[in-house]
Amino acid sequence: MEKWERWTVNPEIPDKLYLQALIDDKDGLRLVFMDAHENTHTFLFDGLVLSYRHTDEGTLIRTLEHLYKHYDIDFFGDWTLFQVTDSSYLKWLAEESTNIYETVYNIQHYVFLTSHDVIEVLSTEPPTLIS
Repeated sequence: MEKWERWTVNPEIPDKLYLQALIDDKDGLRLVFMDAHENTHTFLFDGLVLSYRHTDEGTLIRTLEHLYKHYDIDFFGDWTLFQVTDSSYLKWLAEESTNIYETVYNIQHYVFLTSHDVIEVLSTEPPTLIS
């Protein structure tokens, strides 16, 4: 069963963020968020990103049911940054790649949960905060 944990990159980052841009280019994967005070917070994955997906929050009914069943609404309702262990997404990647990466890398599942978007990233390195 997936285990979600709150992820604290920097204590100055507000708990709740809103996606402004997702940019995948030669510099890496950049996720640009805005907080309630209109401050910008950019996360740069410039290491090895093996997969990412961006899904409308309302589409992930099974994921939301899992969160409601196993966690209090206060745990995820006003929080954006998570890491997931025993991840079904990571298991899918291992099956698709015939486990060629898992023996070499420690791959982490990062989740950015907003009121409209869910961005999931499978990466060997955590992102750098560049805001």
